[in-house]
Amino acid sequence: MLSVSHLSKSFNRRPVLANITFEIAAGETVVFMGKNGAGKSTLLRILARIMACDKGEVRFQNQDLLKGAPTARKGLLYLGHASGMYSALSAVENLSLALRLRGMHTSKEMIIEALTHYGLFDQKDDPIAIYSQGMLQRLKLTYAELAEWTLLLMDEPFSGLDDDGAKLMHDAILQWKSEAQSLCLVLHDEAKGKLYGDRILRIENGEIQES
Repeated sequence: MLSVSHLSKSFNRRPVLANITFEIAAGETVVFMGKNGAGKSTLLRILARIMACDKGEVRFQNQDLLKGAPTARKGLLYLGHASGMYSALSAVENLSLALRLRGMHTSKEMIIEALTHYGLFDQKDDPIAIYSQGMLQRLKLTYAELAEWTLLLMDEPFSGLDDDGAKLMHDAILQWKSEAQSLCLVLHDEAKGKLYGDRILRIENGEIQES
């Protein structure tokens, strides 16, 4: 599914990731953990092609992810700290646009149904600029529910969620796992890491330490 070999990244000549090597198998959930600043978010951003690395190789579904055509990352869905959506547009408008960009033509009714499930029906037509962090997390969760992907990269998916939102995220992750979907999660909570992860990879001093 995903193979990462000898990946390195530095900022201002300070190494953050050094010789990172790991694989994710189809249907596997891998959790990345580590201290703040360890490079977990940086790693996900490199995998999503949002950030360049200094050196290394990443192959996704037998294609070169770093040097290949943009179509090589079609099966990836990255959900980071930011919403990655347009603040002036509504939830419905943002999801419709994002799904079209992925080659999907999802009906407005289906989008509203998903927003309703994740507790955003009353705010579905509001610009997401007024959304709280928890509401944005629910919006990203709705996007993941509607989109087609083969590997989901999620950075701190529980951040900003209240108890109800956390339960929705929990149920979604377990559902994806039951469907043998491939997930890559960055988490800080040890209990959650053990609950969701088939493997936990800890980043320490820029290197992978497998639990």
